[in-house]
Amino acid sequence: MNRLLPLGTKVLGGFFVAALFAFPQAYTISAKPGAVNYIEGNAELDGQPLTVSNLKAVFMNAGSLLETRAGKVEVLLTPGVFLRVGDNSRVRMLKPSLIDTQIAVEAGESMIEVDQFVKDSHITVSVHGGLAEIAKNGLYRFRGDGEASVAVIDGKLEVSLGEKHASLGKGHEALLTDALKVREFNKNEPDDLYAWSNIRAEYNASVTYQAARSAYSSGYGGGGNGGYGFGGLYNGGFGGGFYGNGWYWSNGFNSWCWMPGGQFFSPFGWGFYGPGFVSYAPVVFVPGGGGLIPVLHPHPGPGNGLGGIMVPVNPKAPPAIGVHSASPAQYNLARMETAHSIASSGGFHTASGASVSSSGAVHSSGGGGGGSSSGGGHSGGGSVASSGGGGGGGGSSGGHGK
Repeated sequence: MNRLLPLGTKVLGGFFVAALFAFPQAYTISAKPGAVNYIEGNAELDGQPLTVSNLKAVFMNAGSLLETRAGKVEVLLTPGVFLRVGDNSRVRMLKPSLIDTQIAVEAGESMIEVDQFVKDSHITVSVHGGLAEIAKNGLYRFRGDGEASVAVIDGKLEVSLGEKHASLGKGHEALLTDALKVREFNKNEPDDLYAWSNIRAEYNASVTYQAARSAYSSGYGGGGNGGYGFGGLYNGGFGGGFYGNGWYWSNGFNSWCWMPGGQFFSPFGWGFYGPGFVSYAPVVFVPGGGGLIPVLHPHPGPGNGLGGIMVPVNPKAPPAIGVHSASPAQYNLARMETAHSIASSGGFHTASGASVSSSGAVHSSGGGGGGSSSGGGHSGGGSVASSGGGGGGGGSSGGHGK
């Protein structure tokens, strides 16, 4: 495990100051997957070089071919689902549909991170004559040449090859040979795309957090379903009337961001909180803005003498903080070390300083009346109990999770 050096700082730093209050100028994505969200190095879409200058308008349509050289690309599928394409790879969009997304990994390596799996939707990946359908939230790897394979780092896949079929669980892969051989994959194998995907997940969680805080403090969406036009792909307020789940463009970040209707977690341990839940998010400091923070500070907020960027985390299974791990085994070990560090330094806190238990409960106290609310994420629910200064009666509201 190595400390996060310029890679993490480059990905996370630089955009944040300009983007903190950019979200109210966002635009809703069109109702299809395939937005190209981030590129690093050299890549082409349908034979045309990709640049960072106009990503807001770049989509993979049916039949589009994405090719990388020495470079990587992140593509957005349905809300909460990220496709990441590695170096020297080819991926074709077969069907950009919200309910039946189909892609083909023709060469190289790709990963799909599923932070929210919508019931009755389908995400199918064609690889070397085989077909893999994602069955739940998780992290999945697809290799299209050499020893072609599909693998479940976390989650579940249903795989078919001709007449043969296999169900793959966490830690297993299927070799796409005539025998459709299933085996445990090597968790110690270094994987550059895995490490890059972790950094992208961290960055995406931080963008969502800043946008959700800005939207919450500005009151956007509080007046009912789809306030300020932020109906998203799944219009409808959840959790106190905030706008529903969808991708939104942030001019300040020059990036799309996922605005969920509740709270959800990346398989890497990063958290995504919608505006109705963001004030309860347990947060940590990560390297960014030119600084390097190797260990989280247990009490985020002004006056603690630390720079860096706040990012929400999963309180039950936090990410590794301040390390760059190149394999699942290394990263899991680093996550355990982070969890011990958190426990010994006072636990999680929200940005306002309220303590957060490992179950996700937030506790704060003050004078006057009280209220409570609860919301569930895909990795388990969180609850909030508080008594605030000022007025009288309490109230309650519920959010949806899965």
